[in-house]
Amino acid sequence: MAAFMAAWSQDHPHLCAALIVGTIVFSGRVPRLRAADGMALLVALWAGATTIWSTDSGASARATLNYASAALLFIAARHVVVRMSSVFLVAACYLAGCLVRAWGVVRQAITGDLPQRTDALDLTVRFGVEGINFNFTAYTLVTGALMASLLLTIGGQRRLTRLLMLAPLPVLAWGVLLNGTKGALVALVLVPVYLAVSRVLPGAALAVAAVAVPALLVLVPLGLGQDLLLGFDTSFGQRTTGDLSGRLLIWPDAAATWSDSLLLGVGAGAYPLISPFGVGAHNLLLTVGNDLGLLGLLGYVAVFALALGAYARRFPAARRRAGLYVVTLFPIWLTGHWEVALGAWLTLGLLTVLPTGHSATSTGVGRHRRHRGSQVWWPAVAPVAGRTTA
Repeated sequence: MAAFMAAWSQDHPHLCAALIVGTIVFSGRVPRLRAADGMALLVALWAGATTIWSTDSGASARATLNYASAALLFIAARHVVVRMSSVFLVAACYLAGCLVRAWGVVRQAITGDLPQRTDALDLTVRFGVEGINFNFTAYTLVTGALMASLLLTIGGQRRLTRLLMLAPLPVLAWGVLLNGTKGALVALVLVPVYLAVSRVLPGAALAVAAVAVPALLVLVPLGLGQDLLLGFDTSFGQRTTGDLSGRLLIWPDAAATWSDSLLLGVGAGAYPLISPFGVGAHNLLLTVGNDLGLLGLLGYVAVFALALGAYARRFPAARRRAGLYVVTLFPIWLTGHWEVALGAWLTLGLLTVLPTGHSATSTGVGRHRRHRGSQVWWPAVAPVAGRTTA
């Protein structure tokens, strides 16, 4: 249920948080915290601490709930889900939530009051779910497609299982196309592109994910390479605004606001309330920087670096999956708000417990144990060869 509601986290944050806590409590399994898990909790606690100096303590308290929910869901996915059957079940629940969202978009396109598209690629007409942010809907569908794609990289699956993972992809892609969010469309295209390139040039693909993407996430919002990004935006024709839908105006202001409170930030969730534009920074670096300051930002980045780094070191297939996760979410992190989205953190948690071999029957190093006659897949963060990993 918590996984299903992750696709609805914008609507019911308190309910999602309660479900996540309940999942951990009633599982009867006490999480064994590793470095990434502990860092995730520290980030949530730091978000709560920002209410002390926040420009709006009420907004920071609400934002803290989102950070805490993301951290708890990440931990729950890594330590409560221990069998491959459970991984597929949790993933299926999240995909079910994404499909409900996708159907909402398709239904508006079919029965809504908006004009119909004369061209499938006419992005001037956008469809969504009533009362839900267009971008949030599109990012949710992309994250669902990412989760299904990650599971499809595991060989040795039954034909029915692969079919269940493949079936949602056309529906999710259709929903993203109808929605028309540009960052989501680019992210969706990157899924098959990265899978193809990483098979032919695995080293180059990994370098893009591990070096190029982090560099761009830092440099572009701070002003380097924006002309190239703006030139790419012109490919969307009538949807082009000349300023990336206002982002080139928002980013300098968000950077200036952060620089005034570099170490501590202005408080979680507070920037939209003091911004002259009245909206968020629409960028991962500037959002988390303003929310948590440089100290909190470093902790936030450390969660991903520790979790993905520990997993990617295990096997070539694991590196490919970690790279796919980073590259797919790159356009969303660069131009949107997805920093505490439960779908992204759930996918990250499940990714790091996938078997590190090529198939669901391969164990990797120190990953397979017998438990009551059945296979148990312990997280890829378990101690290996006498050393503690993330």
